[in-house]
Amino acid sequence: MAVNFIELIKKTGCDEAVPAFNIDNLESALAVAEAVKETGKGVIVQTIPRTLRYGGVAVYPAMVKALMDGYDDLYCMHLDHGDGARLASECVKAGFSSVMFDGSALSFEENVQKTRAVKAVLPKGITLEAELGAVGGREETVSAVRYTDPFQATEFVKATECDSLAVGVGNAHGFYKGTPDIKVDLIEKIRSKTNIPLVLHGASGLCDEVLRDCIKAGIKKINFATELRKAFTDGMKKGLASNENCIDPKIYLAEAVAEIKKTVLAKMAICYKL
Repeated sequence: MAVNFIELIKKTGCDEAVPAFNIDNLESALAVAEAVKETGKGVIVQTIPRTLRYGGVAVYPAMVKALMDGYDDLYCMHLDHGDGARLASECVKAGFSSVMFDGSALSFEENVQKTRAVKAVLPKGITLEAELGAVGGREETVSAVRYTDPFQATEFVKATECDSLAVGVGNAHGFYKGTPDIKVDLIEKIRSKTNIPLVLHGASGLCDEVLRDCIKAGIKKINFATELRKAFTDGMKKGLASNENCIDPKIYLAEAVAEIKKTVLAKMAICYKL
């Protein structure tokens, strides 16, 4: 049984964060599992609703559970950018140990109300991530960056009793166009006003130094998705190019697993100072 996010946080040092990797298929799940076994460090394995619609809610936690056999205490199965209580309940029944509700596009009052509604359906031991402010770019929806207000964050956390909070500090989903302006000082201010772990979405493409600064400022969970998808695509292309006459996916997709694993290990090295 996967552990929840808070249990993984307890294993980290003061200047460390838990990396969260979005998986889309068997190859990405294989790569993440191999990296966990190689390093002995914990990870959060995530799926977004679009992925669940593609493969089925029950498929991904079952697949990861099989791959992580014997390493149950080193991974959390997390719903990323959930849209409400119904999907959250389905995920928990399927084996997810943590869920997110993304109400960042709503008014403050609606966000509080709907986040509380998701919290109410979660059994004891299942952690809830919420979002205040808005992360730019595209994941499930397209939005402009809206910075998280530290004082609102205090009120939001108290009202919703969420276990972790995703913040808007200049970050965006997808690859950045130009150099992003991540406001590390804002992370510090939010951290000083809240007593729960902070989450950084849109980490793909941020330089190592910025990621380390964010961790020092108070980020305890960092999401990586786009870079893993690019690694899969690049690896598959490489595998096909070097095996032109091959029709066996297991052969050419081995390159995709290798590329994803390389990316995962690099991000784990940043988060855990390996």
